[in-house]
This record gives sequence, C-alpha cells and structure tokens, in this order.
Amino acid sequence: MKFEKEWLLLFGSLFVAGALYNHYLGHSALLVEIILVVIGIVLAVYAAWKTSVLKKESADGLLIRLMKRFMSRERAAALIPMLGFAVLLIWSVWKIFFIHMSDLRMEDFIVTLFGLSLVLYNYGPSKLHQMQDFVVLYLLFLVLIFIGLWKLYAITSGESSYRITAYAEYYIVTQPVTAILNVMGFDVSCELRLGGIGLANIIEYEYGDRILRLGIGAGCSGLYSAGLFFSAFLAFVFVRYEKIDRYVGVALALGFVVTWLSNIVRMVFTVMAGIMWGHPALAFVHSYIGIVIFVVFVTIFWLLIVRWLDSKEPKPSEAPLNQAAPVQS
Repeated sequence: MKFEKEWLLLFGSLFVAGALYNHYLGHSALLVEIILVVIGIVLAVYAAWKTSVLKKESADGLLIRLMKRFMSRERAAALIPMLGFAVLLIWSVWKIFFIHMSDLRMEDFIVTLFGLSLVLYNYGPSKLHQMQDFVVLYLLFLVLIFIGLWKLYAITSGESSYRITAYAEYYIVTQPVTAILNVMGFDVSCELRLGGIGLANIIEYEYGDRILRLGIGAGCSGLYSAGLFFSAFLAFVFVRYEKIDRYVGVALALGFVVTWLSNIVRMVFTVMAGIMWGHPALAFVHSYIGIVIFVVFVTIFWLLIVRWLDSKEPKPSEAPLNQAAPVQS
C-alpha cells in the first residue's frame, strides 16, 4: 500500500507521543520507548523532507489564511508570535500570582510548547507550513482538552481534580473494561472508593485461590494517552481537509470512539494477563506491551477512517491549480 507523506507524519507523532507518555508517567519501559521514539522521529523527518522536496510553491499556512479574512497578511504574521508570548506570560502570571504554584506539571509542559509553537510559527521554510499548522493545532487541542475543559469543569463544579479524574476513570474506563471481561467469561468486579487512601478505582479478579486488587490511576487508565492521540487525529484532519462538514464530523466522531476503544482494548488485555498468569504478567504487559497495543490499534483504525474520508472529501491540494483566468475583451 502506498502511503502519502502526511500519513508518515501522523504515524511518527503517534509513536513519539506514545513513548513520551509512557516514559513520563514512570512505566519504565525504556527499551520499548527508545524504539518507538526512533521510529517516530525517522518517519516524521522523512515526511518533512519529502514534503519540502515535492512542494515547490510558496504558500501561507492555515493560520495565516484564516487570519487574512480579518486583517492583512503582514499584521497576521506579526500577531501570531505576539499571541505566543501572551500565552506564556498569562500562564506564568496566573500560576505564580493567582494559584501560587511553582512546580512543573504536564499542563505547564503543554502550554509552554504551544506558546513556543506560535512564537516560531513564521520561522522556517514556507514549504513546511503543513507541518507547522499540525504542530500548532495539535498543541492547541491539548491545551483545550487538558487545561480548558478539565480546569473549567473543576472551577464550575467545585470538585477537586482527584474526584474529577476518579469519576472519569471509573465510568469511561474501569466499568467498560470490567463489563467486557465479564462478557468474555472472567469473574471481575470493580469499585469506586473516593473516601480511601490511594487510587480510587479498583478492579478485583481471582488468580489461583486469591482475590487480587488492581488500582487504576490516571496513567494506567489511559485517559491522558487518549487525549494525546485524539488531539493528533483532530489536528491531522483539520490540516488535511481545511474544512468541517458532515463527513469530517463523522470522521472526528469515529476517531474519538476508536481512540477510546483502543484504550479499552489495551486495558482488557492487561487485566486478562493478570487473571491468567498473575500480577507479574500484568505488570509486564502494562509496562512493555500495553502502549504498543494501543498505538497499533489506533493506527489501523485511523488509517481506515481517513481512507474513507479521502473517498468522500477532495483535499485542498487536489483542487485545480493555476486555472486560466477568463479573457476579458
């Protein structure tokens, strides 16, 4: 099967994001992570190089074209890096002076990268504008999902981040995984313990003559990884088609569903390993195999979804170029 260069960029981002997610949450699968990062970087660099070779014309990026509807190109180009500096400044002021926190967390990493992507948006060859748009949109969606929606819900509901995360894990991940395992014939139960110490999500299963308990945390549940990968898919679709209609809407909805299902499949295989071979096998699958299962599952399904979308939507790059203007007499 012949892959287009944008696909290589998407695959590369999937492998790198999966490896970094696995590493920063302390899962200690260093060899697997290194392999995923190397594969991802090679794919992304090759995609960028081939795109720069094949794309000879100089063109504005998606952000510039959108902003040109409201202002001149020069003003838009000057405003984008200013917005990047504003993001960095506002986030730092809010965190230091309003919530009095000086530690670095995942959201600080995401906001910093987003601000820097805006600051550097105008730099680099114009032939790589699709890559720049992808990076900016990817980080923007991460900010909206992990900081916008999550923090907004925490502020409006008054709930702590611990309780919000616990509820999300339980209803989105823990209960579906337990239900699937029971349908498959395994005796598994789950419980939400908000008043206890430690992890609130508990899955119980029998191994030998003992009842074993597995605590499901934010890293184990895959909520973060689902957000990472769906944001990549969202950015990929917007950059590829540059519009939103019913076909794009269906593709995004399916992308969300298969991202969630991919994580459920990963968790089902992980718990099955514990049921059949005990906690050591569960830990091995969770650390070394789980992220690979997730990435492979997501990649296959996204490939099918975008192939279907390609049959329904012509890409902007496929539109006729340099059409002859009508001759006026």
